[in-house]
Amino acid sequence: MHSTPVRRGAVGAAVGTVWLAGLYVAAPLVGGFAPVALAEAIIVRSPGWLSTLAVGLLGFSAKPVLLGSVLVGIAALSAVARIVWPRVRPETPLLAGVLGVGATAAVFLAAGAPPSPGAVLGVAVAVTPPYLADRLLSTARTSSEPDRRRFLRRVGSVALVGTGSLVGLRAAFDRFAGGSGRGGAGGDVADDVETNDGGADAGGTSQSTAGPGDPRFDFAGMPAAVTPAEDHYVVDINIRPPDVDSDSWSLDVDGAVESPYGLSYDELRAHDASVEQIMTMVCVSNTVGGDLVGTPRWTGVQLSDLVADADPVDGAVDVVTHAADGYSEAVPLDIVEREDILIAYEMGSGPLPTEHGFPARLLVPGRYGMKMTKWITRIEVSTADHEAYWESRGWDEEAVVNTMSYVRGAERDGDRVTVGGVAFGGLETGVEEIAAVEVSVDGGDSWREAELEAPIAPHAWRRWRHAFDAPDRSEFEVVVRAITREGEVQTEERSSPRPSGATGWHRRSIRV
Repeated sequence: MHSTPVRRGAVGAAVGTVWLAGLYVAAPLVGGFAPVALAEAIIVRSPGWLSTLAVGLLGFSAKPVLLGSVLVGIAALSAVARIVWPRVRPETPLLAGVLGVGATAAVFLAAGAPPSPGAVLGVAVAVTPPYLADRLLSTARTSSEPDRRRFLRRVGSVALVGTGSLVGLRAAFDRFAGGSGRGGAGGDVADDVETNDGGADAGGTSQSTAGPGDPRFDFAGMPAAVTPAEDHYVVDINIRPPDVDSDSWSLDVDGAVESPYGLSYDELRAHDASVEQIMTMVCVSNTVGGDLVGTPRWTGVQLSDLVADADPVDGAVDVVTHAADGYSEAVPLDIVEREDILIAYEMGSGPLPTEHGFPARLLVPGRYGMKMTKWITRIEVSTADHEAYWESRGWDEEAVVNTMSYVRGAERDGDRVTVGGVAFGGLETGVEEIAAVEVSVDGGDSWREAELEAPIAPHAWRRWRHAFDAPDRSEFEVVVRAITREGEVQTEERSSPRPSGATGWHRRSIRV
């Protein structure tokens, strides 16, 4: 049989593509799409600088691009393997089948699927289509240019029809099974590579919400005083969020304590230490002026009460929160004693959406989102310092939010122009840190004090606005800086997010 490297590579790529479709169909049998687990393993093992680079270059596209690269890489490896495959012998089909079964089983095990009848069926579902595709394409002969074109068309048809049929089968299966519903409000994740963290789209027109907020600060481009749950940014280390069943979930409080205990989801929601809190959250990966910041309304239980009920032993130093996805984060015990640190179970007017940590997540005012573990399953009191997930990758352990101020909105009413935005700073003391905001509309040559919205909560951003007459100008270079209650002016020096969050004045050219 005449066989060229191009032909063998095309067959290999087609077989690899059909195998991926088979893995997709088998996902419900083994607990997930195996390449996703591979992509997540790459994220976990990536150095912090690489994560930051990916976020900076690709933003929310970082993880979809990673997953797409994994899929293309698998198809490419299949093509290379077929090119170097030994000359076809009578025993070759059997050998190929054995290797296919072994590779599929290994992928399922690496993805965390335990040996089970479902896993065995999943292997069969994943291996059979690519095996048949390989046998079908291997019977094609090529000896002339027209035949070669016909062969390549046949390869494309097999890959397309086989993949489409398998994906359609999976869609029908999901529809018959009623989908894989998740707890909470649900929703798909669009993330990048930071942490187990929770974005507000600061662009566009304002979205007024009932509740706190001065309507004079609601103009074009300004964010709502309180961020709706559906507009809050999403950042975590996963391609897909953990699917946690609230009926079987429990929150265990243990470690260096005298009285360990656990709470069911209903018991947590009914806890008598529940409070409501409006709080700004910022992602440590946020660049100056970026959209990875929001101020939702949360409801939860004070962490200090949950820990106190377990009676920590003398010598305890850290409270470590563990997540369903393997993530962990540590907070010093002396900080946990603050009454504003919560284990939240509601966001806005309903349960936490899956992508924001259902059924429960940690909230630490004034710290970057990397400290706020989602999908919590355990609160561990520890007598030793705990090296947290991102700390071990070179990020700042304390993660106090740097003083920040951003330009967001602008509008014109006749000769009158109004610009505005938000300001926020790390809340070490539990009180409002922003005392003033200064704004320049000429690129920093002159400054004026902006009007600040009355505080809507101790741990919330302050919206600001500045109105001025400009009958003969329509373009402005707006620069903003915040001043803390201790009189410290926000630093102008620009720094990247790694390792302690971005710094620098935000500049934005506007035309009204």
